[in-house]
Amino acid sequence: MAAYLILVTGAFGFIGSHLVESIAKSGSEVVAVGHPSLGDHYLDELLKGEYATRIHPVLADLKSFDAAASIFQRFRPRVVYHLAAIASHRLSFNEPYLYLDNNLRTTLNVIEAARISRVSPRILFASSSSVYGENRSPLTEDLQPRPKGPYAVSKWLCEELAKAYHRDYSLDVVIVRYFNVVGERCRSNIVFRVFADKISSGREVEVNGRVVEGVFRPAARDFTYVEDVVRGTILAAEKGRSGEVYNLGRGVPVSVLDVAYEMMRLFGRNVEIIQRELSPHESLEVYSDSSKARRELGWAPQVGFEEMVKRFIEWYKATYHHPPQDL
Repeated sequence: MAAYLILVTGAFGFIGSHLVESIAKSGSEVVAVGHPSLGDHYLDELLKGEYATRIHPVLADLKSFDAAASIFQRFRPRVVYHLAAIASHRLSFNEPYLYLDNNLRTTLNVIEAARISRVSPRILFASSSSVYGENRSPLTEDLQPRPKGPYAVSKWLCEELAKAYHRDYSLDVVIVRYFNVVGERCRSNIVFRVFADKISSGREVEVNGRVVEGVFRPAARDFTYVEDVVRGTILAAEKGRSGEVYNLGRGVPVSVLDVAYEMMRLFGRNVEIIQRELSPHESLEVYSDSSKARRELGWAPQVGFEEMVKRFIEWYKATYHHPPQDL
């Protein structure tokens, strides 16, 4: 078996599938590792694409160290993009063992397999803005993380694990923190998909926010298009300083109410808006300061809010000809 230089974990999920496509499109061979039974999977789409001959799928449960070590021994990757994780800040509160056990064990197995590999690879670890917790925006990489909830804690602990391996074993690790990534193939629990499912079928939309001085304020998030995030991830692997953390976000807070209104406009359908109080652990406004990535990586997001919503709705309409009715 030939040795392929690039490996992606979480390769069949939302961001991972876009990353695999981008790497293959650039002309590189990519080993795409994914768990066959977790989350939304896009393996079939990857293998039908124009660059499918450069994509080498591997189905494996990376919670097994033997499985992880065997993949590293077989393919000897030079660069590893570690995106595999169970992801949902909100849902993790109901299943702490699932999120903490899966995300920590998977990350430990990947970086330990990398450490003992005959070819010491560069590791790109994909983390989350949720590690910032209650810190006030704009969020910069030098802030002390204050994670709340099992998912956020799992990502923070994985970051600390990666940094420890960099410090103690000289493992070449770069960390990126994603901010509210949206776009085609996004998971069913991401607000773009939730709103599209409901608006397309004429159901009411719940907008989370908080009453401030007697006035309801909808939550605002740093929505960043998946294509921009993938480009930033690749640049971080290519140019990022080992042991460093880079934010990948547009740095522009957008109200979730504006998301609902823009989608209603594009669907040509108005639905009722229901105001809901945010959970205590959720911040009212979250957005990044990504000047470090702009300065050191030469990265800048290119897709604005209206364009990313337009592209998502076009994909959604092409994918779901009959709106789902069972959500």
